[in-house]
Amino acid sequence: METVGIETVCSGHRRMRSSGWRTALALLACVAGIVPVTAGAIDILELEVNGVQRTARVYPGDDADDTPSPLVLVFHGLADSAWNFADIVGFHGQWPEATVAYPEGLPREDRGGSRGWHGFRDNDLNDDLAFVDALLDRLSERYRVDPGRIYATGFSNGGHMTFNLLMDRPCRFAAFAPVGALAEYVADARTPRPTLYLFGREEPREYSEAWQQTVVALAKTNRATGEKREWGPGLTEFVPGPGGASTVYGLYGAGHVWPSDGNETIVRFFDEHRPGPSAACPPAP
Repeated sequence: METVGIETVCSGHRRMRSSGWRTALALLACVAGIVPVTAGAIDILELEVNGVQRTARVYPGDDADDTPSPLVLVFHGLADSAWNFADIVGFHGQWPEATVAYPEGLPREDRGGSRGWHGFRDNDLNDDLAFVDALLDRLSERYRVDPGRIYATGFSNGGHMTFNLLMDRPCRFAAFAPVGALAEYVADARTPRPTLYLFGREEPREYSEAWQQTVVALAKTNRATGEKREWGPGLTEFVPGPGGASTVYGLYGAGHVWPSDGNETIVRFFDEHRPGPSAACPPAP
């Protein structure tokens, strides 16, 4: 991605190429109160949630200025950052059509101040659910977002955040893809949603049972029939019953790291699921 010749315009954090007529038009739009979108530019969104400043690093989709585009939230792991995770994982490079946002976690007092996510309904000390709500609203205002193609993925603690959204915000997303996280508690979820679940084959063996329990919990939530079929190399799909949703799961050949083909696999899964709200998620009035 080109990052040469970029400057901040307006009072916010829209970043645009600074050459010639593009900058002139951008400044003119600022005067008129319009914040333009530049495909391929990096946007740093800042918003206040319950008195706390929150941020996200955003890569607008190629046509996000005039075409409703997919939107993906990508959550980093514990002790990581949105900036580092975006640079290392590079999910936005795999799906340039989509607007991809990397939210930034806050320091967690229960983890020695390491940045990460709470996001549980009964243990959300950093208001992460409220942050996601506000971020989705802001992104939908700032870009042309297809409301039926909003997705969430994340790694490790970010994977837990993804599971928490599946439980507590299922109707705001079309599909989920938690990676490298364990969540047997997702059996308490009540709304079936398409879910791709990836876990490292070389993770510690003591996690094997919890991984299997997480797969079973997802299948239960998504009303699987018990019938299975191959979805891709090393990936299995539980066929959903009436009113259910697809559950795809698999182990990748590594430990506690983002899988080398994770971006490609997740994009394929998300792109296959564009239904918008399910019967259990009626359209908003």
